[in-house]
Amino acid sequence: MVATSVPLALGPPVSTGRDAAVCGPSIPDESAAQQGSGLGGAVVWLEDVPRGKPLPLERRLELESDRCRLVPRVQAAVVGSAVNVVGHDDFRQHLRFVAGGEREPRAAVLLDSDEQVIPTERPFSASGLVVVRDADHPWPTAYVAVFDHPYFAVTAPNGTFTIDRVPAGRYRLKVWHERTKVAEQTVEVGAGGTTVSVRLEGR
Repeated sequence: MVATSVPLALGPPVSTGRDAAVCGPSIPDESAAQQGSGLGGAVVWLEDVPRGKPLPLERRLELESDRCRLVPRVQAAVVGSAVNVVGHDDFRQHLRFVAGGEREPRAAVLLDSDEQVIPTERPFSASGLVVVRDADHPWPTAYVAVFDHPYFAVTAPNGTFTIDRVPAGRYRLKVWHERTKVAEQTVEVGAGGTTVSVRLEGR
């Protein structure tokens, strides 16, 4: 399966101000990882799939502050997961985990250099898209899509993705990327699986 998009123009670099000694004078826009027509960092999922495939046993994620960026930028997880937040950068960050439609952050983390914060399940207490930002710096950004089912994936830099062990049937496939409109299309999955190409449009 492949997610493709029209070429996305990157925005201007963001000045790092007082943290230039650590981060350099600016941070480039890394919101769109593109290889050819493929688009990485897109979250893909199926809706209305009958239960059957078990939820993954591994429910521990890691989010690192590395070279003044939050890495990985996009992840996906199931409800009840936990996250290790690891700091490598030589400045303090006040990371806030905010889910769309919610007024208060699900969690807030103070992160110093060479520090690992105790995992917390609160960011993954319910399904939704959780955005991670630093209250004191404008450039660190990460996203975690939280699901209550196992039929999801994040595209590789070349746009490819795989969702395995899908029962045969007709489903709604949705794709989200921070720089595009949400795409939706109907897919027919046979006993041997199927191949899908999804076209994404910038917004």
